[in-house]
Amino acid sequence: MISSIVRLPTVDSTNSWSLGWLRKATETQLQQELPKLVVAEQQTAGRGRHGKSWFAAEDGLACTLIVQATIELLSIAVGVALAEAIEMVAGPTSVQLKWPNDAWMNERKVAGVLIERHGEGAIRGESYFAIGIGCNLRQHPTLDQVEAGAVPPTSVAEATGKLISKDQILDTLAPHLLEVIEEVRNQPQDLLQRFESRNVLRGKTVVCRIGGRSVQGRCEGLQGDGSLLLRTNEGLLACNSGDVRQLRRHGSI
Repeated sequence: MISSIVRLPTVDSTNSWSLGWLRKATETQLQQELPKLVVAEQQTAGRGRHGKSWFAAEDGLACTLIVQATIELLSIAVGVALAEAIEMVAGPTSVQLKWPNDAWMNERKVAGVLIERHGEGAIRGESYFAIGIGCNLRQHPTLDQVEAGAVPPTSVAEATGKLISKDQILDTLAPHLLEVIEEVRNQPQDLLQRFESRNVLRGKTVVCRIGGRSVQGRCEGLQGDGSLLLRTNEGLLACNSGDVRQLRRHGSI
C-alpha cells in the first residue's frame, strides 16, 4: 500500500526530487511515509539511463516510487509490473519488454524506467530506491526529441486507440508495482518467465558492453540473476550493462 503521495505542478525530474527528499528525510519520515509516490503534472528535465534525456509530453505520466527493496531482480520486476499495468488499463493489448525494462508497443517504445539507489548502505539486504517511470499516454515525443538511433516512440493512445488518464494508469500501476516487487522474494522464477514472454530481444542479434568492450551476439534470454545471456563467438556471455542495442538489417543499429 502506498503510504504517501506528493503531487508536483512542475519539477525538473521526479527522480531528482525524490533523491533530494531521501537525503533530508528523518528516520521517522522513512518509516511513516514509505512507500512514497511522487507525481509530476509537468516534468521539464526527465532523465533516462546512462545520462540520456527522457522527453515526456505534458499529458504523459512522469512519476517516481520511493521504496525500500532489495536490488536483486528489481529492474526486471519493475519492467514486468509496468507492462502488466498498461495491459490491465488499456487492454486487450500486448506490451513487450526490451531488457532491462523499457516497455514497447507495436515495436516502438511507450515507456521507460530509471532506477536509482540512495546511498550505499543496506539494511537487512535492502536499500532505498527511487524508481522513475515515464509513459507516453496520448502524445509522444517527436523524432527530433529522441536520441539519434533510438527506437521511435509511440503512445498508449496511438497503439490502442484508447485515451488513458494519468490517474487511471496510476491507480493500477502503483499498487501493482509493490505487489511485483514483493514477488521477487517468493516467486523469482515466475517473474523471469513473465519477462521472457515479453522479451523483444530474444533470438535477435544485439550489441552491448561487456567488460568495457563492445560485444555482439544472439540473445538467448535471461539468466537467473536477470542478466541478458548472449551467444557470441567466445561462447555464452552475460550482459549487465543496461545499454543494449538490436543489430538491424544491413548492419545498422
